[in-house]
Amino acid sequence: MGAGKTRVGGALSEKLGMDFSDLDSEVEKAAGRSVRDIFEARGEAVFRKMETRALEDVCRRSGATVVSTGGGCVLSPRNRELMNASGEVFYLEACVDALWERVRDKSSRPLLDAEDPYGKFRELFASRKEIYELAAHAVSTDESGVGEVADGIIEILKKNRRL
Repeated sequence: MGAGKTRVGGALSEKLGMDFSDLDSEVEKAAGRSVRDIFEARGEAVFRKMETRALEDVCRRSGATVVSTGGGCVLSPRNRELMNASGEVFYLEACVDALWERVRDKSSRPLLDAEDPYGKFRELFASRKEIYELAAHAVSTDESGVGEVADGIIEILKKNRRL
């Protein structure tokens, strides 16, 4: 949350001339309602099932696509399996305080609806960090702009002969 997945994914897809898919947007389109509304009306478990279905759909599409997942997508072993089988997986890494500065004023984050949003954010980050670090590649977003991060990903792909 706040790492820049959607913005970097959009920039990367543009630079590579590939399609772009934001998984939260895919879920919203399929459900006809916002992620926040899904969380409020049906709960996180239902959202996570919808997220997996959307990821399966995106992975089945033909042609190269840059996919931006939500921060909780990797919690599901099935989702991690799909991502690893479908392409290169990147962890957009940043320190917790930099991430918090990026999301603190956003009301669209249903997981931060808590008495202590910062405490909840730190708890989510700590509980997910180990899973994020399973990604094949990590790129720091702490001190880099969107274009620089996208360029860093491209360099890794070239180095690994994936481009």
